[in-house]
Parts: sequence; structure tokens; C-alpha cells
Amino acid sequence: MPQPTTDNLSLKNWVRDRVLFLAVVIFFFGAAFYIGAGKFLDPHNEWVHPIKEFALLLSLVGVVSLGYELFLREMTFREYKEALEEIVNPDAVRLGIEGIYKNRSELGQSISFESLFREVETELFVGGSSLLSIATASSELIKRKVLSGVNVRLLLMDPSSHVVEIITRQGTGKATFLNEIRTSLMLLQKISHEIDNEPGYLDRGKLIVHTYDFIPSHSFICLDEGSLKGKIVADIGPYLGRTTPRPSMVVVNKKDGIYDYWKSMGDVMWQESKFFNLSNDDLFGTKTKAFMFTSGLETEFYDKTTDSWGSASICKMDEKWRSIKGSQWVWVRDSTTLEDVKTGTKQRFRLKLQLPSNCHGECIVRADLYLRANDECRISVNSISMNQVYGGASYPEPFIVDIGKNLKAAENVIYFEVLSFAKPDVKEVQESLKGLIYRLHLEYRE
Repeated sequence: MPQPTTDNLSLKNWVRDRVLFLAVVIFFFGAAFYIGAGKFLDPHNEWVHPIKEFALLLSLVGVVSLGYELFLREMTFREYKEALEEIVNPDAVRLGIEGIYKNRSELGQSISFESLFREVETELFVGGSSLLSIATASSELIKRKVLSGVNVRLLLMDPSSHVVEIITRQGTGKATFLNEIRTSLMLLQKISHEIDNEPGYLDRGKLIVHTYDFIPSHSFICLDEGSLKGKIVADIGPYLGRTTPRPSMVVVNKKDGIYDYWKSMGDVMWQESKFFNLSNDDLFGTKTKAFMFTSGLETEFYDKTTDSWGSASICKMDEKWRSIKGSQWVWVRDSTTLEDVKTGTKQRFRLKLQLPSNCHGECIVRADLYLRANDECRISVNSISMNQVYGGASYPEPFIVDIGKNLKAAENVIYFEVLSFAKPDVKEVQESLKGLIYRLHLEYRE
């Protein structure tokens, strides 16, 4: 079933808070009347007992209302909801199906990773193709859960698998799917190191990563597998590339339902997979070192007023602007002004990275820069211009720029010059959003 929207929840909480306040007021008002009647009225007055009885009744109404709102309301609502669902859709209830969604996007609008992970008590089991969304958007959630004692099992495709190569060929351009898998593993390695180096958590759980080399039967998120509170969110069908969206299903552990089916499917995938050692320096068995650099607070921008470089700000873009997984949109300040939009701007950003002093020429195995920007973006690496202009909202996929031949030993600096065209007739800032986003995959031999 779709989850309530934020607006609905806010209205619900607003009403509930005021009902609770009213119940408390009624209780204290009744109690004050009861005590006051005995103190300020003549004990022989004929109105004393009726007033005290009314005041006592008023206090009881307040207590009952308060108890109902705090303890019984949600339970009663849930029982009525379950009964109504069973009448309207008896098969879904019988099978333990909480919701069916047309695709991953529709699922994401109703259920977030954060809300799902919040429910986990003992174990989180996630399986998919690259798990890049999990490794990027939920890295802190995973870390917190492991430190709190929850075991986390993650299952993704083997980057060296022949199946990955086949799926990669279904797309266009460079091997973006393979890069997504490698990026996930690098991020998971970083999370694992952070967990190991976090002091003071004696009862921490385990982060275990497995990889497989076959076409996945489905992607899934399994919460507290096998328990009475167990829940599985599963994509229906195998991953066959981005062009093939899959429906999603939310299933709870219910007797004679389909929960056991999805559970067994995930267990089979895990049994046929192999352990991936995140502590290995040579992560992909290529005798190389791999790194990832993403746009975010570490990106610097040139401040013309102070003639100095400072940290860029995280900004938000319209839905039509597709992001790059693992990265954040950045700009020179938290928000764009209307004056900036009307006059147009030219801003400079930079990314600084360090390579070993003996790393040059053939030691660079790969240096793929994924890039998106509004209007125009020019790139230079160590003062060497890339000549081509990149950017614009009309391009659905990010530009992929090979900067390997421009890198050198020791310090490297990548400059981004972002041009925003003037739009004097614009009335609102939202009509012309500005931003830069990138992700650099770097791999080199020592």
C-alpha cells in the first residue's frame, strides 16, 4: 500500500498534537473543579456533590481521551485497516503483499531506504546488480546499523564476470555498468574501513559482501530474514539493463504467503556467490589501485571578491536534471539569485588530487571523468585544455571524458569553467537552475 505523504503526515501530527493538548486541558480543568469545589464551597451546599461528580467525570474523559490517543488509536486504526484490506483485496492480504509498484521509481516515491533500514533489528540482506544506490545514498545508514549490532549482508555482481560484459554491451559508450559495480565496491571498502576504525562499539555487527557471476534472478532488500517481523522488497524479474524497468513488490512474513518464495530465491543467490575481501588493497585483482573522486564539499570554487578558493556549496536541481550516482550537485553558494539568472555567470571550480611521485605515462590504467553541467562547461587538466565544450540539460546521459593522458606524477588539478547564459526575461530562479556534478574513476599501477 502507498505510504502517506509528508503533507498528510504533518496534518495528522498537527491534529493529534492538539487533541492530546485538549485532553490534558480537560483533565486538569476537571481536577481543578473537583479540588476547588471542596475548598471554596460550603460542604452542606446542595451543589457541592453534583459539581464534584461532574468535575470527576470531566477528568475521567480527559484521562480516557489521553490514553486512547497515546496507546489505542494507532492499534485500532491498524486493525480496521487490515480488516478493510482483507475485504477489498483478500488475495494480496492472504499472500502477504503490502504493495506492488510499476517500477523502482514509483517504489522510491512511497518507500525510502532510510524508512526500511530503520525497521531492521538483527539483519539486513540486500542483493542486486551494482548496489550503487545503496553504497552511495545509504552508506551512513549501513555504517550506523553495523555499529549498533546489526549484521549487513550485501550481494552484487562480480566485476570480472562475463555476464557483466554482456550487460555492458547492451548500453552505449563506455562501460558505465562495470564502473558502477567497481564504484560500489570501492565505497563499500571505505565503509568497512570506517567501521573497523570506529572505537567504542563492542557489540558491532558484521558487514559481509559477496559477488556472483550469473544473471540475477531479481534484486531485493530483506529485513530480519525469517523473523515474524520479516519483510522483503523485491524487483520482479532479472536485471537486463537500464532500458528494461521492473515492477517491485513488498511482502511481509505471513503463513502460507509468498514470503518464503522470495526468501529462498535470495538464499540460493547467496549460496552460489563467493566472499569478496574488502580488506584487500588490490580490490579487483588487477594489481592496480583504484580511487573515486566525486563532486561535493571537497570541490573548490574561485571567489572573485576575495581572489581565493573556497569550498563549493551543495545545491538542488530540477528533476529534469539527471544526477550522477555517488556525487552531489555543487555551485558557488547555497542558492542562485535572480540577478545571476538574468545576467548570466561564469564560475570556476577545481578538484585537486595526488598521485605517487613515480606515477606517470603508462602507469595510468583508467581515468574516466563523468560530467554534467548547465549550459556550457570547459575542462582543463594541469593547464591543458580539453578543447571540447560539455554540458546542457538536453543530454540525458553524462559526458564521459578520458583525462588519463593529461595526468602527471604528484599533484594534479582539474579545472571546470561553467558558463550560464543570460536570461533577462526570467521571472523566477527555478526557471534557470545552475550546477555542476562529476565523478572521476581513477586506476593506476604502482
